[in-house]
Amino acid sequence: MPCRCEDYGESVRVAAAKMDRLTRVCCDMRTILRRENLESELTVESREWITEHDEWDARRIAEENARGERARTRLAALDKLTLEERRVLGL
Repeated sequence: MPCRCEDYGESVRVAAAKMDRLTRVCCDMRTILRRENLESELTVESREWITEHDEWDARRIAEENARGERARTRLAALDKLTLEERRVLGL
């Protein structure tokens, strides 16, 4: 019998938070499987999820880029670095 999400009678907010967490876990696993060249070992259903997720991710990243969010996040991260850290990183 395939694994399924159980209904624990949670609020929509709690259920949505769990779904977000599960999506992050799946995305991490996808990254590891790709790195090890093991995606072909997955079920068709899992590979379809990965394809859909990749498409969604590409749209999200494009939207973030269009709004300048990724650039602001990058600058905020760079602002936390010391001059020496920037030199070491070649920035």
